[in-house]
Amino acid sequence: MNGRADFREPNAEVPRPIPHIGPDYIPTEEERRVFAECNDESFWFRSVPLAATSMLITQGLISKGILSSHPKYGSIPKLILACIMGYFAGKLSYVKTCQEKFKKLENSPL
Repeated sequence: MNGRADFREPNAEVPRPIPHIGPDYIPTEEERRVFAECNDESFWFRSVPLAATSMLITQGLISKGILSSHPKYGSIPKLILACIMGYFAGKLSYVKTCQEKFKKLENSPL
């Protein structure tokens, strides 16, 4: 012993080092395919439905008088905001699913 305590398990697996992924990283064809798949699926299956639903709910609240419409522009500004919020909520809700798809790729640092 050299005066240092060794707290490692004798047969413990050492995690492989994660390579630095910077702006110069070039994704493989399979990674590009997964990126495109994630982008399409998050748009059609999460963003569009959430944006449409949030716009319908907002319009319903405006027509019931719970939300007020703008005197000059009407309900358009609130509907646009609801659409944008629904779009980004849909994209963010798909992040975990997309991460799982990248974890399934072999030999990918992503």
